[in-house]
Amino acid sequence: MTSQRLPMRRKSDPSPMLRSAVWGACGAAILLLGACGDEEVQQAAPVVQAPPPPPPPPPEPTVEDIASLMKSLSIDERVSLPEDLAPKTTEERKAVLLFWNAFAKGDEAAAGGMMSERDAKVLKKLTEGGGWAKSTVGIKSIEVQCKNDSNGFATFALITSELPDRALLWDASEEDGKILFTSFPGPPDILDHLSGTDSIAAWKKYVNDMFEKYANLPDEEVEIPQSKTEESEESSDGGSGGGNTPTPPGGTGGGALKKQKRPPIPD
Repeated sequence: MTSQRLPMRRKSDPSPMLRSAVWGACGAAILLLGACGDEEVQQAAPVVQAPPPPPPPPPEPTVEDIASLMKSLSIDERVSLPEDLAPKTTEERKAVLLFWNAFAKGDEAAAGGMMSERDAKVLKKLTEGGGWAKSTVGIKSIEVQCKNDSNGFATFALITSELPDRALLWDASEEDGKILFTSFPGPPDILDHLSGTDSIAAWKKYVNDMFEKYANLPDEEVEIPQSKTEESEESSDGGSGGGNTPTPPGGTGGGALKKQKRPPIPD
């Protein structure tokens, strides 16, 4: 019987199963290496951070309403200042209420302490002559309105009493942290020229138009027609109003308007 000799494998040749296992291990290693390489690339990529959100806007300043200020400052109930015609800050509102409260209560010391130096001197003379008491006694109401402009703000009041109605106008400005009021001139018939809802703008326009009218006249004092009033030192400073009772500074006074130009009225 002829014997068949099987081909002999070299001892160094791995078996087919072993070769498959080796190639499978190599493939897994390659895959792992590839995965690690991708991970390293991803970690090396720069991280772009979103910019931080902008800070929130500062809170709006709180303005105390007129009703609470009237109560906390013990303002006379005859003083009336609508919310929509009041100044824009709490400090200005306090100053206006205290100023007109002094008129309602006839408190010349409080009123004078809030006036410009010139007006305070006029008030002192008016008080010494009894004019302040006559002009503030029997006041029934003081209707106030305010308006901001480029120079600060102005405040107007219509005073009703047993006397004919009187109108007063003052410009307010801050000096050394204190709000002071300076009287704005006006003829005795100013009430006849205050049409519309903005009495402050109407008043200033009428008076400034008068100054422009007299600007081309010789440099002298021009007397504005006025009603019969008590002759007193105060009248030359815009002190006398309608009837025979002097009006405090800033009122429907008359007197002389000197040739000069006033700044235009802000819108």
